[in-house]
Amino acid sequence: MGTDLTDCQQADHRDQGKITGADGRGYARRGTKMKRSAADDLVASGVPLVLDMYASGQFEWFDGDAATRKWAEVRPYVVAAQPTSKELGKHELWNAGVWQDDEGGQLLYLTGSC
Repeated sequence: MGTDLTDCQQADHRDQGKITGADGRGYARRGTKMKRSAADDLVASGVPLVLDMYASGQFEWFDGDAATRKWAEVRPYVVAAQPTSKELGKHELWNAGVWQDDEGGQLLYLTGSC
């Protein structure tokens, strides 16, 4: 189970490409959409994982073993391009990107579509 990051302050920051992680550090969007193989490397290195599915209200933080397990669960549904309506008719899909704090710490940020 992840840590819920939903609160009224996060909503304003999220729209500006910024969040405060469960670790208390501020992260900002640094990268564009990435492929699963690059995301695999990030997860293997131990970075936290954030799932942001606006339509369902999901905004969760996972780290450690929970991040590894959640990544294995959603990995088949990560796409590098904007999903088509046909693809979305089959399953929710995720776009992955790198977010970074001021000290260079990274997290894998997945934005979901359904």
